[in-house]
Amino acid sequence: MSSQMPPHPQNERDIAELLQSRKTRFLLVAMLCTTTFVLLIFLFSPYFNINEVHIIGNSRVSEDEIRDSLEVTRSSHLLLFNTRTAGQRVLENMYIGAVEFERILPGRLIVTVTERRLTAYVEHTGGFLFLDDTGRVLDVRQYITDSLPILEGLQFTRFQLGEILEVPDTAAFNVIVQYAQLLNHHGLIQRVSHINVTDAANIRINIENIEFNVGGISDADEKIRTISAIIAAKPNVGLIPGFVDLRERRQDNFFEILQ
Repeated sequence: MSSQMPPHPQNERDIAELLQSRKTRFLLVAMLCTTTFVLLIFLFSPYFNINEVHIIGNSRVSEDEIRDSLEVTRSSHLLLFNTRTAGQRVLENMYIGAVEFERILPGRLIVTVTERRLTAYVEHTGGFLFLDDTGRVLDVRQYITDSLPILEGLQFTRFQLGEILEVPDTAAFNVIVQYAQLLNHHGLIQRVSHINVTDAANIRINIENIEFNVGGISDADEKIRTISAIIAAKPNVGLIPGFVDLRERRQDNFFEILQ
């Protein structure tokens, strides 16, 4: 006659611990799900709608133009706002070269733009091409808007807004671009009326009534520094028409004005 053995106390403890462990895990998962659900409701509530847009770095492009491109509405959520798409719309303005976004909870969006610098004009049928300091075409208008140089004698094959001007001689064009950048760097660009670039080896820069022949690209920075020194030393130098030849600079007499 057989008899069943009573459950071993050790087995009972193991079963109890297993049940307790499963119960604990269930409670933790339930708490995690509940917390996540509540957090999602909180984060995506109207509390985090964009209520302030702060724009930094713009000078030529107005805040209204940038805001219109962003397309932020009263229901735009800070965390769900598609900055990639908004940035692409902002960059459709040729004067803007880069845009960055920063989200600050609960509802502040900071937009930092980097504008391209309008540097010179090129005459075109019925108007002017607006170029930045890399030779990129920013605009086409019938009139100029700023006191900046007109590039005379520049030959180009085609142009497209937002792209570098296409020219038959890229090496010569790069020389022109470098001089424009140096004039910008030394704060002279707005005093230049014309830059004759017919011959890239004899570039002539007109400031007021004085024509500076800077030759080619060699010692370009020193030549522009010399022009800056002349203008600073003789503030009324432009009252008398003249010519300054900087192609061969001499240490004892590095410039000469010939009337």
